[in-house]
Amino acid sequence: MRHNTRRKIRNILAATGIVALALGAAAPASADAESELVGAPEQYLIENVHASGKVLEIGNDGAQATGPDAAWTAAAAIFSRAETAPAISAQAVVAYPVTGAESTFVFTNDEGEVLVRRTNDDEYYRYLDLSDMTVDEAAADPYAQWTAVDAGNGAVYLQNVQRDKNGMTAALDMYNWKTENGSEIQTYDVGTAAVQKWIMRSLTPTVDTITGRTETGTAVQPPKTVHARYSWGKAYEMTLVSWQQPEASVWDADGTVSIDGTGVGFFDEEVPVHAEYLVGTVGDAVDSAVQGFVGITAKELQMIAPTMVERSISGSDVKVSSPVKWDWSVVTAESTSQVGTFSIPALPETGFAANLVVSIVETAPVNIARGDGVHVKVQVGSAGGLNDGVLDRTGFGDWVSGGNANRVNPNVVSYLFEKPHQVTGVALYDTGTDGDAKHNIGGVTVQYRNLTGGWVDLPAKELTWPYVNNAADLSFVVDSEPVLATGMRARLTNKSNNSWMSLSEFEVYGPAAAPIER
Repeated sequence: MRHNTRRKIRNILAATGIVALALGAAAPASADAESELVGAPEQYLIENVHASGKVLEIGNDGAQATGPDAAWTAAAAIFSRAETAPAISAQAVVAYPVTGAESTFVFTNDEGEVLVRRTNDDEYYRYLDLSDMTVDEAAADPYAQWTAVDAGNGAVYLQNVQRDKNGMTAALDMYNWKTENGSEIQTYDVGTAAVQKWIMRSLTPTVDTITGRTETGTAVQPPKTVHARYSWGKAYEMTLVSWQQPEASVWDADGTVSIDGTGVGFFDEEVPVHAEYLVGTVGDAVDSAVQGFVGITAKELQMIAPTMVERSISGSDVKVSSPVKWDWSVVTAESTSQVGTFSIPALPETGFAANLVVSIVETAPVNIARGDGVHVKVQVGSAGGLNDGVLDRTGFGDWVSGGNANRVNPNVVSYLFEKPHQVTGVALYDTGTDGDAKHNIGGVTVQYRNLTGGWVDLPAKELTWPYVNNAADLSFVVDSEPVLATGMRARLTNKSNNSWMSLSEFEVYGPAAAPIER
């Protein structure tokens, strides 16, 4: 294995101040001018999945001793990712894409040393070496070429193009799973272990396109600072951004104005930046629409009405969202008393014209308790089928140990709604025919939870609470004045302490839009 003589010589010459004379330049190696064998190079930090935050370095003198009698310095080794720009640049691998070979590269360090696998006629064919061949020469040598094969989750296997002496594919492998700085990297038969998975993190940053909107005739000055993001997580604020300003007249016409520029990145590299501004006047809002049912209240409409509307921009198909406030004073009981449509305008303070078109459709009663967003809660006991629509099976019982002296009286069964519902009646049944039915409810008081969380007696028609049940079982149905409820509950008292209480069903009724017949 060749020692890193070139790097050692360079270090000595650097100390004497004549490195430029000795080596010409310390820039990354380049292929022959206008090479047809490789494409433009890109620098990568090649991070191992098994050792997060640690990267492959080529030709670092700090690599461990390896080979026979530990006589060689490992050509490639793992090291913690550096923090400063110069140190990261020194760690980077320069990757030259091989022309005509998919995802295949020649890898060098910043001094131009090429990473190769030792040849198959070598006893140590699994080991890596450094070569001073040119990049074009490497592009014709399968021992010097590495193919990136998808390993999932953004990682790749880096496989040598030349199969080994046993016909196996040789992949870059962090030997012995060692993660200490300087631990060697060699090749081994391709597998799926994390030590063979690598993430190629480009040193080329990504920069989001700057976007915005302006009124026709109003010029925009792009920002003086732009953020560049590097693939290993580094975010860098570029403060030296220069823009190629367009002619002033471009802002006088509707359309899109594009501006290009450059910034100075983390490595003092030139980074392209781009801005696009939509030029046009924001007009009135596109009509919004909601559907209600006969008898819906203004409060319910307010809860489903949009708070943002879309407005068109002149000269484009683009729409922007703007906040809106509706004039609810136009909504009366008559507005929602019959099938039809009516409009609610935006308040003048909104600053632009907007209309909310309300469609009122036929009403159908629904059992709210069987809808979505309904949660059952009991004071004491268990409820496993209180809103399943089955009347001959017990859905709630409040048995506790202790006999007559330990009965729960009164007890409370509740529904909590995720959103408010208009309620116009309830029904409670203790009509189960199974062994858990006790038919022991003697009194009922039904309450609804208002919009502020307080519990209020349901305004039942022709009934004063509590309802007294003198029947053998309970089949209680009552209509009420419409209320807007965020929950319902029934306070139950028993007929006797000789048994516990049970319910088969607790139904809550309210209006909803009738289904459309097809």
